[in-house]
Amino acid sequence: MKPRDTQHATRRRYQPVRWPDLRALGLLLLFLIVGCRPTAEAPTPTFIPTPIVPEQPTYVVQRGTVVRRLQFTGRVAPVREEKLFFRTGGYLQALHVQKGDSVQAGDLLAELETGDLEKQLAQARLDLEAAQLALESARQDNARQVAEAEIALRIAELRLAQMQADLPTAQVTTAKVALERAETALADAQDAYRRALDRPWEPEQVREAAARAVHEAELNLEIAQAQYQQAQQTLQKHRYAVQIQEQEVALARLRLESLQAGVDPQLSKAVEQARLKVERLEAQLADARLVAPFDGQVMAIAVAPGQTVEAFKPVIILADPTALEVVADLSADQMSDLKEGMPVTITPTNAPGQPLTGSIRSLPYPYGGGGGEGLTGADTATRIALTTPPTELQLGDLARVTVLLERRENVLWLPPAAIRTYQGRTFVVVKEGNLQRRVDVRLGIEGEDRVEIVSGLQEGQIVVGP
Repeated sequence: MKPRDTQHATRRRYQPVRWPDLRALGLLLLFLIVGCRPTAEAPTPTFIPTPIVPEQPTYVVQRGTVVRRLQFTGRVAPVREEKLFFRTGGYLQALHVQKGDSVQAGDLLAELETGDLEKQLAQARLDLEAAQLALESARQDNARQVAEAEIALRIAELRLAQMQADLPTAQVTTAKVALERAETALADAQDAYRRALDRPWEPEQVREAAARAVHEAELNLEIAQAQYQQAQQTLQKHRYAVQIQEQEVALARLRLESLQAGVDPQLSKAVEQARLKVERLEAQLADARLVAPFDGQVMAIAVAPGQTVEAFKPVIILADPTALEVVADLSADQMSDLKEGMPVTITPTNAPGQPLTGSIRSLPYPYGGGGGEGLTGADTATRIALTTPPTELQLGDLARVTVLLERRENVLWLPPAAIRTYQGRTFVVVKEGNLQRRVDVRLGIEGEDRVEIVSGLQEGQIVVGP
């Protein structure tokens, strides 16, 4: 251990300095510093300039032309552009074009996997051809049979006419006359015989001769009756034959009518069923193929071989780069001032010194005859046709479109900055000497740098701007 005195000496050596000693030391240092500085010069006073009151601009009411224009920016696009899609879903088997390729109408652009659909279609076409051949053969046979039936009917009709012309009515009449004569002859012979019997003085030979005459007349009458009966039977047979021939004619006519009705309907039905099957398979195959609907250029492709394709989802955009237009999306306020057919001036951004002329080709509904209201995918763009050849325009270029909406000649006008509005009041401040007064004005059309003054001012008056 250290000696006790040594510990006390160490404790005194490290005691802290008291605050009064520090303050005294600081005052001493400050006095020395101030005393050593050189004498400072008097400060220079700051110059405060007189504020300049800005003069209010003034405008002179002038007479001239006021034009109201509408300007907007559009983009050069093809007049004809279609988003192509498959009508069925599946896997893309082949893509036959690339972006930027030129194609012709009917070119195959892409196709989906179809499995054995082509084989099914080939078989269906063979079935259709077989059904058509069967139908055609049946029609040819039917035509031949109809011709034969017509001939057969004609022959039957001729035979009927022949039979009707050969009716033995004359023989019946002849036999009837002969019968009547035989009856008369018998009656005369009988009368002679009775008179002979009444004359007893007549020789026996006379009576015997009269008796023989009666017997002869009776035999002749029997012969006449038999001939008459035979003639009637012959006539009746002929009539039966005529009736039979009439039935033959009826049968021939029915057979002809049956043949004229055509071939078996089942043959036509088989052809129609085969045709519907072919059309269905062709439609399925067409839905799995994407074909160019017109000559154009492939602008975009959104699918690659092997990828899944959704039905009706666009996969290729095809456009005709030879026919261009300017397309813009405008607000309702802008479109309310426009009409289809209005002339426009088009200034390409890449060639500002070469303005083109054109006209508004299409406005969306209800401002024009373009896309329908509420229809999904309806065209909502304003389309502007070019009337001058767009030699300097390329697809995708921007262009400034200017539409002249109104033009007034020889009217009073002021710049827009001279017009004031407050709480629905439109007025200007007119300067008259050293005095100023507010004057209400009625405005006409308003252009970018000129506003038409309809009433309230006169030419030459000076208006003070705000």
